[in-house]
Amino acid sequence: MHINRLMNQSDRTRGRHPLRVLAREAVTCVRTMSLAARRGRGASRVTAPYWMARRFLGLLGTPLDSDRILAFTFMTPSGPVKVCLRKNQSDLIILWEMFLHRSYELSEVYGTEMPRRLETIVDLGANTGLASAYLAARYQPKVLLAVEPVPETVRVLCRNAALSGGGWHIEACGVGAASGELEFFVSGLWDSCTAVPEVARARRSDPNRLEPLLSRPLLAAPALTVGDLLDKHGLDRIDLLKMDIEGGEAQVLAQVEPWMDRVDRIVVEIHDKYIDGDAVRGTLREAGFTRLEPRMAGPVASPNRVELFVRQ
Repeated sequence: MHINRLMNQSDRTRGRHPLRVLAREAVTCVRTMSLAARRGRGASRVTAPYWMARRFLGLLGTPLDSDRILAFTFMTPSGPVKVCLRKNQSDLIILWEMFLHRSYELSEVYGTEMPRRLETIVDLGANTGLASAYLAARYQPKVLLAVEPVPETVRVLCRNAALSGGGWHIEACGVGAASGELEFFVSGLWDSCTAVPEVARARRSDPNRLEPLLSRPLLAAPALTVGDLLDKHGLDRIDLLKMDIEGGEAQVLAQVEPWMDRVDRIVVEIHDKYIDGDAVRGTLREAGFTRLEPRMAGPVASPNRVELFVRQ
């Protein structure tokens, strides 16, 4: 039993007993299952709690690492949403983040008034499209651009675009400080794929993480700058730009760029553990954005990992 996989940095620093950690995480799992039952619709009231439990057990034993497709329906404040994902640890944790924790329920999390509709949304680091599906349901954009470099993941992203009713623009590439090609460090923990060698080394050298166990070959993929992406798709105004590019934000947001003037809101996961997050925040502040403080952790106690910056 790999209880060490359940431990966070605070547990290790304080020398918390593994059985206490196991008990805490088991309680969290039960609460998550209950929330999944409440938010699921139809058969998902049963299947979603089951797969949340399987994800927990996968951390303790053999991790889920399958391409088999699972389908769910979840209720959002705007109505039900159908999504699909793979039977693996990575996709299931993103499902939790999007539809149970509701990390992108921006009005509720940040206490800011959001328009009922956002005309244009750009999702950088779209993964399987679960964040895009949630944002599309909530804000009904006319244009949604989803950007993802990993072919295996893009295939699932396309399926979620179809379930959402279509109309998404999918760009199979990475995002970089310069257009060209990036080399991605890939594993069966698909949501942690990164083009930043320092991030990959830190994760693969940690025996408590799953990347060393689920490692895949390096992937060379085309890359575009944010400005080139927006120009390619003729996007002059972006209501919301979501960025989760696993440490790549340190390069993409290293300095103020002209494309930032086109964006009203940026919601980004800043990976402070691996990069200088304050430098990223400083760039956004210099570009005219104000960081909003989250006012809630979520329905299942956990810090919200994304940060919202709004142009004032």
